[in-house]
Parts: sequence; C-alpha cells; structure tokens
Amino acid sequence: MDLENWMGNLKDVIWNKKLSDIVIPGTHDSGTYCINSNSKRTKLLPDLQCLNPLVGLIGAPWARTQQYSIADQLVNGVRYLDLRVLLDSDEEKFYLVHSFEGGEFWKELEGVAEFVQKHPTEVLILDMNHIYYCNENDVRGMLKRVEGMFGNKLCSPPIPGSSVKTYGEMIDSNQTVIVAITEYPEQDNSKYVYADLKNQFSWLWGSEANVVSPWGNSDDVTQLHENLKKSMAEPRVPDSVHVAQTILTPQTKDVVIGLFEEPSNLEQLAEILNVHLQAWFEEFHKDYNLNIAIVDFLTPALIEYLVNLNLTK
Repeated sequence: MDLENWMGNLKDVIWNKKLSDIVIPGTHDSGTYCINSNSKRTKLLPDLQCLNPLVGLIGAPWARTQQYSIADQLVNGVRYLDLRVLLDSDEEKFYLVHSFEGGEFWKELEGVAEFVQKHPTEVLILDMNHIYYCNENDVRGMLKRVEGMFGNKLCSPPIPGSSVKTYGEMIDSNQTVIVAITEYPEQDNSKYVYADLKNQFSWLWGSEANVVSPWGNSDDVTQLHENLKKSMAEPRVPDSVHVAQTILTPQTKDVVIGLFEEPSNLEQLAEILNVHLQAWFEEFHKDYNLNIAIVDFLTPALIEYLVNLNLTK
C-alpha cells in the first residue's frame, strides 16, 4: 500500500465522510524520536539533586515514544501528530518535549509544511495539547509564524454544535491542516487566554473542545482496554474529532522495576501492548466508530491495518 498518499488513494471511499468518521493513524508524543541519555532535561522533571547525573540514563528510555522522525511518520501514513511544545528560556527556542527535549519545534514544523506542500490530498491534524512555560506574547508569536507557514491551508474549526467537515470539503477548499492548542495553559505553567487567541486566529482549534482525547492512564493491558471501551462508548461531540489513546502509561514502579528486569524502557512496554492492537482496532471500529488511534512506537504494519479499516465500514 502507498501509505504516503493513502487519503488521496482512498478518496472514492472517504470523500463524503466527516473527518470524525475516518480511521486515522496517529502517534503519541510525536517529537520524541531523538531523545537519548544526553538530551537536555526540562523543568518538567523534579530536581533530584544527588541523582541528577543518572536522570538521563534512567529517564530518557522512558521518555522516547517513537522510533521514526516526524518526516518519516508522515511518509509512513501518520496524519495526527501529538506535539508537546516547550519554550527553553535559556536558548529562547521552542522544543517538542516529553520530560526531555526532543526535536526542535520549527525545524520539525518546516518538514511538516514541506510534506503538506507536496501532498495536497493528505489532511493533517497538529495537536499542540501541551504548551509549557509560555506567556501570551510567546504563543501569539508562535501562532503568527504557524500561520505564515501554512497560510490558507489552515482549516477553521466547526461552529459549536455543527459537524466537522468532510474529507471532500477540506480538499475542495484546499484547507488540509488543522492546528489545535490547549485551552488550559495554567496546567502547563503557561499564561494566555485561549479566547483572545481565537479572536485573532480564526483557524485555531481547541485541543480539549475540538479534539476529544481521554487518557487511559494505565500500565496494565486489560485495564487500558476497559478504560478505552468506557470512554469510546460515551456520546460523541459532533464538532470534534476523537482520539483513542492506545498507549500504556508507565508508573513510577515500572521505572524502578525496569532497573532490574524488562520492560526496562517504553519501547519494551509498548511491545507488550502493540501485539493486541490489531484486534482492538477491529473491535473499536466495529463497536465504537474508531476515529484517531495514537500509538507508541507505531509501525508501518499497524498504520496499514488502520488505513484498511476505512474499506470495511
């Protein structure tokens, strides 16, 4: 399958489907592929004093959630990116983070913009659901630059209570990029008023209002399965897309036990879950109208499986 252009190749199937009714592959903490033991730790990690020299060795393997660069993720068929953005005040640069600094934000976004330019039939969702240590001027400047990069490709959110656009409507209008940010900056030590930003940037989606993404928060496969079924059975909001977080969340005990036995990193933890995901995806598609599925260490095989579900319903 040509995953690089899968939406365009399936246009006859998905043209009249709302974006919320299309099965879309996504990645969790998409910009962490380059995190390693030498990566700069962020203020999101507590100061462990005498243990600080060991933080990279112990923590980085649990912070890296993907093996492919964002550019490769897109080529392999990923259409939803989970972007956690932090302003490094020392360097005055934005980074994609997960406790440690991963990819540099603007370099990664330039790659995304290049993909968009070359692939007019592919719709992307850029979900900046965490923005750390920014004030309103920081975020306004960031959004202004995002607007400059994507221009009229940016798709405005639906009017509250209405439905999201169909794939065909997005292609016909040449608006194939959705950008969302969190409406609750205080949880990330940031200060801005989402409503004020929305007044300036009409294309801006709310990461909580328009991208419904309940967190399963479990390191147990069975419990995660139950949590996902419960959340997916909830009534859908028509003006939103819906994310199934098919990921295990390591707890402190997992990191401690991992010093002595496997799983000793997030990749090994993900392997325990990912062998179940094809069966889960089929179940969720049949019973709950699966929309976006995000995965740790997502493989082309799982992406192809998700894409093919669009042919079965």
